[in-house]
Amino acid sequence: MPTPRSLTGRRRSRPLYPLLACGLIGGLAAPAAWAASPGTQTGPAGASVSEQRLPGPSAPRGRVGLWTSVNDSTPNRVYWGRTGDVARVGKRALRTDPALNGVWRSFLTMGTGDLHRRGTIREARLLIQNTWSQSCAPYNIEMWDTGRIYKSTTWKSQPRWYNWLDTRHPGPSDVCPSRTLSFNVTASARAAQRNKWPSMTLGLKASNESHPNAYKNFAPSTATLRVTWS
Repeated sequence: MPTPRSLTGRRRSRPLYPLLACGLIGGLAAPAAWAASPGTQTGPAGASVSEQRLPGPSAPRGRVGLWTSVNDSTPNRVYWGRTGDVARVGKRALRTDPALNGVWRSFLTMGTGDLHRRGTIREARLLIQNTWSQSCAPYNIEMWDTGRIYKSTTWKSQPRWYNWLDTRHPGPSDVCPSRTLSFNVTASARAAQRNKWPSMTLGLKASNESHPNAYKNFAPSTATLRVTWS
């Protein structure tokens, strides 16, 4: 029997982007994008590695991407498919474009069908590119296991933030603003495998949501779920 969580935050449903075993696997996608093609890697000490990556914006149209952002200054506004390839995180406060100001959080949904295969997940990491930052100061970004998102998701109706997974320092200023952050999401991936969830949703938010210098943009099209198997 599925756990109570799988009937709420992890409700069973057919994922738009099923995973493909041992390779690049569609699950998270940019607006109107299709799944990626497969590929394989070899991890440390002979461990196998599989990756799930977000197809780029030039992929054929036909499906809605499973990610969105929310903003506290417009708590009832839907941003699903309306922010291009930009997932916003943290407090934004610019005089040049006040319509986008406010505290932002973003959510990414990854298909997890491939995780149901037999095997032990040694580690799972979510890699995503930070494409712009208000400041190169060392403000941290948090990754959380959250409930699922919908086309109607807003700040007021955002999913529940279940468990903290990882906090990453954005790195030295010499690679600011374009750098890839790697978050440990092993606990969420193992839960998806154990409970046979068809997908998992991960939330990004700034550790400091009161200071504008913590604001950052991320590119969902670069998101990759990298799983290492024992």
